[in-house]
Amino acid sequence: MQVSAIVTTEDGVRIKVIAVDVSSDGLGIECHTRQRNMITPGGCFVRDGRPVSVHVDMNLNDEEGMSSKIVARCHVVFSRRVSSDQCKIGLRYADIENNSHEWLVRFIEKMLVSK
Repeated sequence: MQVSAIVTTEDGVRIKVIAVDVSSDGLGIECHTRQRNMITPGGCFVRDGRPVSVHVDMNLNDEEGMSSKIVARCHVVFSRRVSSDQCKIGLRYADIENNSHEWLVRFIEKMLVSK
């Protein structure tokens, strides 16, 4: 599953990315190297001894047309270059707003059954 997402960095910079591999524990984002450097400067995902933290906003639509906005604070768990100008960043949920975690789990289960 791929969805458009907005990542907001610790410095308040908003970056449009593609969210992939959305799971109940976290997600991956695919982005250009320039975007990666805004999220994790030089690919470094630890700052002051702690994982870099970002906010992710994404709208998930199921096959029945139901949509829900998920807003989560996430910790960066990895950053890797996948080609000369593309990167993938792994994020783990630290907190999902509005108790949306249960809805997210049901959404993922529904999507898996429909495949």
